[in-house]
Amino acid sequence: MTEFYAAVGREVVIFGSGPSLRSQDVARIDASAALLVNGAVTLMPRLQGAFAIAIEDERFVWRHFGNMLQQLPRDPVFLLSPSVIRAILSHDASWCDGRRIVLIENLYKPFDGARRRFSDASVQKLVTGTGENCFSRDPGVGIIPAGTVAFSAMQFAIAARPECIGLAGIDLSNADGPRFYENGAQAASGIVGAEQRILNHFEYAAEQAGKLGVTIEVYSRVSALLTRGLPYSDRLVQVR
Repeated sequence: MTEFYAAVGREVVIFGSGPSLRSQDVARIDASAALLVNGAVTLMPRLQGAFAIAIEDERFVWRHFGNMLQQLPRDPVFLLSPSVIRAILSHDASWCDGRRIVLIENLYKPFDGARRRFSDASVQKLVTGTGENCFSRDPGVGIIPAGTVAFSAMQFAIAARPECIGLAGIDLSNADGPRFYENGAQAASGIVGAEQRILNHFEYAAEQAGKLGVTIEVYSRVSALLTRGLPYSDRLVQVR
């Protein structure tokens, strides 16, 4: 976590894979503030120098290792779950060599440990909130899963205490449609069934971030997060 914290500046912009990114000008973001989630790594040509990349679902690795992950630069800090690391090493045993990797550990299902419940003391000492609305204060030890890696990334970002966290391409309202990098035939998304849980967790985390002096902005005009009171910013709107 030390290397992740050291790489965070005044702002963090978390890039998801929502369709809204097709019509946005991501170059308006300083690449050094960019935290790319899953397929957002395809933005690398326009965001050279992104400071971090987060991947939590091993299915993404099995689908996209060759065309997205194999040639990623070594500079970013990589936030990876144990299953993702295992899948990557199954493709290329040397991929992790020389890369800075921070583990995305699930507080409820720690790697090589017993399953926990929210009420367990080992979880309670690390979280803020209730089982339906909560986040981890110490993501370096473990995160609260909500159904999307974007929320896992959000917990890491809040813990780093930047002045502002921007949310780009985190639409949630159109998860049954193609992601911005897909053409027609898209891979299934688990977000649709978990939307309300995801929104509950984002809403609560944003409220708590505000108490810590961290401003949250949403850059997608169609994001379902706007229905929960998170403020919209037109920062990425393309100038005609």
